[in-house]
Parts: sequence; C-alpha cells; structure tokens
Amino acid sequence: MSMRHSDGIPRYLTVRAWSHTLVLVTAALLIGCGGKTANDSEPGGSQSATGNDSTGDDSTNSLSLPDESTSGDAVDSAPGSGSRSASGPATDGGIQLPDAGLPTEGTAAPESSDQSPGSGGPTKPGAGGIEMPNPNADQSSATAPDENQDGVQLTFASWTAIESHAKSTGKITVVDLWSTVCEPCVKEFPGLVRLSNAMRSEVTCIGVSVDYDGRKTRPPESYSERVGSFLTAVGANFDNYLCNTASDDVFTEVGLPSIPAVLIYDADGKLVKQFVDAGDTIGFSYDADVIPFVEKLAG
Repeated sequence: MSMRHSDGIPRYLTVRAWSHTLVLVTAALLIGCGGKTANDSEPGGSQSATGNDSTGDDSTNSLSLPDESTSGDAVDSAPGSGSRSASGPATDGGIQLPDAGLPTEGTAAPESSDQSPGSGGPTKPGAGGIEMPNPNADQSSATAPDENQDGVQLTFASWTAIESHAKSTGKITVVDLWSTVCEPCVKEFPGLVRLSNAMRSEVTCIGVSVDYDGRKTRPPESYSERVGSFLTAVGANFDNYLCNTASDDVFTEVGLPSIPAVLIYDADGKLVKQFVDAGDTIGFSYDADVIPFVEKLAG
C-alpha cells in the first residue's frame, strides 16, 4: 500500500509536522508572558491549593483552582499584571486592593476605647458631649449653695447632714419636708415663710425638698430649677435644701407615712413634735397647728 500523497510528501511526515506545531502552540499558550503558569508564586507568595509551595516548575502545565481558604482573594498572576497576591504586596501597575485590616473607602475606621486627652465625649470632661453624673460620688455632705438674684439659696445635701444642722442651731428649729409634685405641700409651704418672717430671731426655719426619688436618670440637680423657682415665688429667704438622699429612704429613716411633714426641734436639738398629713395630725395647717405650737414652745 502506498504511503505517499499525490503531491509526493509522505503522509506520516505531514502528521508529524502538524503534531510538532500543535505542541509548540499549546506550550506557548500555557507558559504565556513571563514564563509562569497561573499557580506559580512569586518569592514569599501564597501556597497552592494542595498546601505545597509552588516552585515555578514549568513541567506542570495544568491550571490550579484557587484556594478556598483565601476567601475570594485572587491567586498570583503573571508579573506586571498589577494583581495582588494574598500574602505579598501588589506588583507594578493595575489596581491595588486594600488590606483586609484597613477600612475601605466610605467605611469609618473603628473607634478606639480611649479618646485622646481633651477630646471630650459622653463620659469625659471636655469639648462636646454630656458628662453623666458619677453614681459613686460622695453625697454625704452639703454642696455649694445655688443662689438666685432674689437671694434664695438652695443647697444639695444628704438627709443626715440636714438633720445634723437642724439639731445644732441652738434655737427652736422648724423643718418642712415638701415636694413640688405634692399639692398639699405647695399649699402649706407659704406658712413656713410667714413663721420665719414673724419669729426670725427666735426660730430657725429650714425647707427640705424631697423631689429626688433616687433615679439615676434624674439626679438631684435636675430638680433645682423647678424647686428654686417655687422658693423664689414664695420669698423663702431662709435655709433651703434639695435633699440628695432618695425620698423613700428619707421617709423610712424619719418614719413618715406621707408628706407634707413638719418636724420641730427644741433649742437642745431634740425632736419634740411631728406634724404629718396622717393620723391625729391629718389635715394640719401652719395657721391652725404649727405656728400656735411654736409660739407656745418659745414661751
């Protein structure tokens, strides 16, 4: 059987020539620019999908799948392409992807738990923000008084400090426990003003607001404007306190079932009378009950 074509070239030589051409073309396509396959790594680059380091051996012509552990990061491409390795810096040119640890454009950087000195904020003194009251602050002693233009002073103090002051005046002392949300209190309090004006040299009068109920969201200072406005309106020009002991604790310590309540101490600091809007003194008033008792005690 003849092995030649009509043109005289043996058939097996033609097949061999085409085979060599196909091998050369395939090798050129696989090697590409730069002589690296897709899974070759630059020095210090990422590992292959099997976990072994790439060596750049061109004898392996198959393409490797991306490692799933890179969470979508691209594997190294040929030098000069500008692509970024998962573990190495970007090469020249192209678009450089941001590091995972850096905020991307349009995303705020995470805030540090500590602010720089003087930056202010909700929990620090400084510019901006609101400084919350310290629940651990010592409230056992009186703070500086608040004085308005009419001379009415309002001092923040614990009940212990107020009671100690009432017992040490050296005179008959009348203490009125009241609140701006107590209608009978507001109605009767002007009687304390009249008593003070009439017997100032013989009697010490003290007003004690128990508006503060112990809530951290409503510290004693938050009541000062309302309490001060009332005291100014009635002309209470004597010792006035806004008690920073919670009202329920005051009632328990004194033994009060309700307010208004008027406590009367003699010149020696002994509690001699207690008027409360309950029991046998229910419905008491200054004009009918408190002032006559004090006048009798003063002799």
